[in-house]
Amino acid sequence: MRFVSSMLVSALLLVGCGSVPPAQPGLSLSLIHINDTHSQFDASPASVKDAAGKPLYSYIGGHPRLLTQAQQLRAQAAQEGVPALFLHGGDAFKGSAYFELFEQRINIDVLNRMNIDAMALGNHEFDIGLTKLADFVDKVNFPLLAANIDTAAEPLLVNSQNLKPYSLFVLDNNQLKPLASVDAAAGRELVAVFGLALQDMRAIVPDTGAVVFNNEIQSAQQTVDALTALGVKHIIALTHLGHQRDLALAGAVNGIDAIVGGHSHSLLGDFRHWYLGNQRPYAEMVTNPDGKGQTCVVQAGQFAQAVGQARLQFNSAGELLSCAGQNTLLASTDYFSSALRDKSSRISADKQAQTERYIAGLPRTAIVAEDKALRSLLDTTYLPAVQQAYGKVISTTDAEIPHVRLPGSGGSNSHGSVLAGHVADALLHYVNRTEVQSLMKRPVQLALIGAGNIRAALPAGEVREGNIRLEVLPFDTPLSVLSVSGADLRALLSDIISQSVVTGAHTGKFPYVSGIRYVAQQTGPATAELTRLDIKQEGRWQAVEPQQRYSLVTTSYLADGNDGWQLLQQLQAAHSNRLDIILRQQQVALYPVTRVEATQDSSGTQSFSARYHNVAALPCKTDGVDCKVAAQAFIEYLRTNPALWQQQREPTVTLQR
Repeated sequence: MRFVSSMLVSALLLVGCGSVPPAQPGLSLSLIHINDTHSQFDASPASVKDAAGKPLYSYIGGHPRLLTQAQQLRAQAAQEGVPALFLHGGDAFKGSAYFELFEQRINIDVLNRMNIDAMALGNHEFDIGLTKLADFVDKVNFPLLAANIDTAAEPLLVNSQNLKPYSLFVLDNNQLKPLASVDAAAGRELVAVFGLALQDMRAIVPDTGAVVFNNEIQSAQQTVDALTALGVKHIIALTHLGHQRDLALAGAVNGIDAIVGGHSHSLLGDFRHWYLGNQRPYAEMVTNPDGKGQTCVVQAGQFAQAVGQARLQFNSAGELLSCAGQNTLLASTDYFSSALRDKSSRISADKQAQTERYIAGLPRTAIVAEDKALRSLLDTTYLPAVQQAYGKVISTTDAEIPHVRLPGSGGSNSHGSVLAGHVADALLHYVNRTEVQSLMKRPVQLALIGAGNIRAALPAGEVREGNIRLEVLPFDTPLSVLSVSGADLRALLSDIISQSVVTGAHTGKFPYVSGIRYVAQQTGPATAELTRLDIKQEGRWQAVEPQQRYSLVTTSYLADGNDGWQLLQQLQAAHSNRLDIILRQQQVALYPVTRVEATQDSSGTQSFSARYHNVAALPCKTDGVDCKVAAQAFIEYLRTNPALWQQQREPTVTLQR
């Protein structure tokens, strides 16, 4: 578990009179990994720079292609005599039309065919309730791991035998096989994989029941120490914390050989040729607090678009000698000259072979065929219902409408997501409509939305209702209208942006806006300040006044203070003038909030919940009630503005880094 420097390795290899004997070779281990797949079973639209530097449109990833790649990497490792583990860094749930229709059931069906060895417990696994999470845990054929949770007080999960702190694997005939206990190892080589869930899960996920989430670093060190005491020499952490917290974990805990992560959707490495940016290096080594050990940190992007593989080499004492590898983006053989990706824009047959050779030669890229059996399962069992659910065409676009979480990432400019700006415009437009204002009687001046509320970009072509409700804005997202001072608005935005600019941070909290505009300047590794904050009044931009109160609309999730927006909860801790909006029988219904409470569990973690004037909770699961108000607002906005995509939107967000 301790890293031996390259200089020391070289010295040990020098054999001669009086030289130090070389370190005996130990275990070689291949870690194949994915994370944040978010039920993206089909391939995702993508674009790549052709040989002339111009965009060529294609599709990447998807679970059938991912399965093929994982099988090939396993077979390659076996041929080289290297045992392998296939690990999932969490968040299989939410993010596609497939999930909205089939929820945990399709994930059980598909993931059970992937030969996964273990999966971290992600935050989105809680999105559809503990009953369905428990069903998923009990029916998948691989363990879900989280060493820092306590389910003793939660009846729906306390008896889930497949939700574990760690799993043991024994080296048997050059393969790693699950093992029930150290006692059964009979002296053979062991590898342990332990999981970590977000310690602040209760502040991110509304429904965690009575599950307690303990400190990530303390739990990790305790788990490593316990495994080491049992004689385990090779320890892998499988986390859903985000890359920045993985790096911090590696620098705070002794004895972890590698961290396989998720949550921040970090496609580590240089993928600018796919317009996917250039992030931190893959297989980065971080020195442990003892100054001796080092930990290799990896993560593999999002949406089943890429697979990571790290090769770890140990000596016989269990010391890590090296860690190297890369993420590989999973390309298809479908290439188009237009973002519409229609038949007429498919490249000619004489260019196909040349293009395939070019794509196959790109760094960190592989052309991978889909697994035929899994493709057939999706097409016959699930796809017909998905296609039927998409409904009516409400708009068309000749080009992709991209979404990035943080401006400057994924090939975007300093203004970031075009799609998020339009969504914010739609929320502001919706709450100021006559039928809403006749009930609310409170004109709204600005809209805020977190980047993570938006789960997908819009591909070129027809835009249907299902694209919005099932893909772009799939959450049950009531809208909330409340008032804040200009000073509080500035503090809120500054705080969220500062959290988001940290290298490797989870950026789903990043704020996109309408009705206001801001310019933010990053001033340090974890700080940003607003150099401009204006509001549009009577058609003119004016500076936001610190003492003036402004009415804003956002999602109820963010209004409660979740995902780092805790200042909004603090402003409503004693009393609130907030109104939440849902639809009953397709008609607007308002629910006044009296305050937003912060409660603390036994680990000290806070969670936030709104207290309503006349109900215990919003009736989102009741027949005839629709809480996808954000989605409905965007659908209606597109209906009234079908040519929206042909219009130039004035940027309202500028992030200077």
